[in-house]
Amino acid sequence: MKYIPAIASANPIQQFQFGKYSAVLLDDIESAGVVEYRFVLVVFDDTEQPCYFVASEVNATAKTYGGGSHFLGVFDEDGHSSYGSSDDWADESMFTAEAMRIVRDKFTNQS
Repeated sequence: MKYIPAIASANPIQQFQFGKYSAVLLDDIESAGVVEYRFVLVVFDDTEQPCYFVASEVNATAKTYGGGSHFLGVFDEDGHSSYGSSDDWADESMFTAEAMRIVRDKFTNQS
């Protein structure tokens, strides 16, 4: 992968299994770059290599320019995409539900 979340350390809090893929939800993330993360869902392929990430990214400009407190970002083989900002992405259960929906949509039909 070309571009992945820059994480120095994190705490794994939940694990998921779906087909040949598994995922781990991280919190208490210490960023190794300029972007801060509230949560990151890391998807692993059948060789246990990370292959996809969904991240709750702190919106540092929310107070100045408006918008939600966190962006929903996806990191895949093509780079990084943003799915917009919302305060929902700061909530563990709301983020996890949406991140898993995105992941299942992407990986359910893959062999």
